[in-house]
Amino acid sequence: MSEKKKAGVIRRVLGWIWVGLLSLLLIAGIVFSAPWKVTALLLVFLLAATALPRRFRKWFRAGVWIILLVLAVWVFLPEDREGWRPYTFDEELAALKAKYAIPDEKNAAIIYNQLLEDYNEATFEPNFLDPNLEDLIRKEPWSSKDHPEIAQWLKQHGNTIAKLIEASKIEKCRFPINADVVSISDTMDWFGPMRKWAYLLISAANNDMAEGRIGQALEKHSAVLQMGKHLCQQPALIDFLFGAALEMLSTDQLKRFTITGDATEEHLNPIEKALAEIRHDWSYDFPRFLEHEKLFAKNLWGMFYAINPEGKIRLNPGIARMAMMAQLPEDTKDELVITYWHKRLMKASAILCWFYLPTTPQKVGKVIDESYEKFYAMAEPDFDWQKKAEKPTKMLKLNYRYLVERLAEILGPAYYRIHDAYLRTIAQQRGSRLIIALRRYKNKDGNWPVSLDDIQSLAPEEIFVDPMNDGPFIYKLTDENFTLYSKGKNGIDDGGKRDKWDEEKTGTDDRMIWPRQNKKCGSEKEGAKGEQGQEADSGTEG
Repeated sequence: MSEKKKAGVIRRVLGWIWVGLLSLLLIAGIVFSAPWKVTALLLVFLLAATALPRRFRKWFRAGVWIILLVLAVWVFLPEDREGWRPYTFDEELAALKAKYAIPDEKNAAIIYNQLLEDYNEATFEPNFLDPNLEDLIRKEPWSSKDHPEIAQWLKQHGNTIAKLIEASKIEKCRFPINADVVSISDTMDWFGPMRKWAYLLISAANNDMAEGRIGQALEKHSAVLQMGKHLCQQPALIDFLFGAALEMLSTDQLKRFTITGDATEEHLNPIEKALAEIRHDWSYDFPRFLEHEKLFAKNLWGMFYAINPEGKIRLNPGIARMAMMAQLPEDTKDELVITYWHKRLMKASAILCWFYLPTTPQKVGKVIDESYEKFYAMAEPDFDWQKKAEKPTKMLKLNYRYLVERLAEILGPAYYRIHDAYLRTIAQQRGSRLIIALRRYKNKDGNWPVSLDDIQSLAPEEIFVDPMNDGPFIYKLTDENFTLYSKGKNGIDDGGKRDKWDEEKTGTDDRMIWPRQNKKCGSEKEGAKGEQGQEADSGTEG
């Protein structure tokens, strides 16, 4: 066989291999729902290799090479990035801000903002305050005589304490709403200071308690409770979880005083009022969490697009990384320098994104809205929480809709866990109000009641219901005082025990209300002695 014939045979074999490969890719694209642009491109190449007359195929190949050359040149051309930023759904954010807007004079966040401007973390961690001492003043009453340095330190923060108490007198609070992925760390900046402020108030309250200033102590503990409520008013789920933790931090202190302190009716009334004003309604809270979560997801996908001041939109994944770098501290930017070749690769990735993503971010936003729609059923009172969360779709698809929906499906089990945490928070609050009624009985009778039936007339009917299982709380007398706990989701009395590490496997899921579960000791007696001032095991744990 001549060399010419051999070359012809090789070309035909390679041609059929090419046709077979294109056919397989096209079939796979159809089966796995590849983006229509990819499917169309494969179809064009397949038709060019089979249906296009041979005399035109060289022109088709030449056209392909010209297009590739143009794209390669485009990748290396200088790019105008002036004024371009990651696309964000600003209209939806503006609507969200308008929905939650309140006048400045009714907004406790104004005071918190003032405190944040003057905040210096170092002043809240004095060098004389070792971990053991820091732990002590946050858990138990302490006197200025025993710890004069700490007392002096508290005086230095007298203005901060006064401002926090002032903020606690304001019912509503609206922090800036942020759903921008690039600057999401700005939202987290609140958590550190508010945690320190809460510990400052608790430390000062414990000092007041030891020195007989009960009214002032309760005012400070209530201020921490109000800080938690203020955070829970925000539309972001993370704010609620942190706020619920602060609420439980304060509630634990109030429970300790109610049970072990000299709690008279004069003290019980304001404690009861503060606890009764904590109202968490899942049917109201969860939809607003979803509203913010959706906006965050949209802005996350929006990072693949860029927008300029004139409103022009283009695909540009690299703009997101550059915007993130702009938010970094100066001392860390050198570690993440974007080189010339990084920029070229980021620009080239826009070509791939053009095949995969819609031409506008609004189309992605519509898919996100549709993907989250099913979660709104979880806010309905008759939603079946006993039914397990739906498992993610197993059928693999290659389009952006599948990825958006897949990411949304992953959230389903997380929302189940958040709902459980939500119910634990409510259980702790109801249990705390039961403790008020138990103390009133003891003040009148001289002893703790034998059962919860003895205090039915001293508290609203609904707080006797454990929200985790719609059954009663478990109450038992002990040598010290009593134990009070929830039977958990399974509704089975496990003696107040919970397997923290393998709860689902063992089924032991009781939740202690009093005494707080001791992390080092498992016995009831040790828990009663060592747990009275223990830092909050938040109702959101877990």
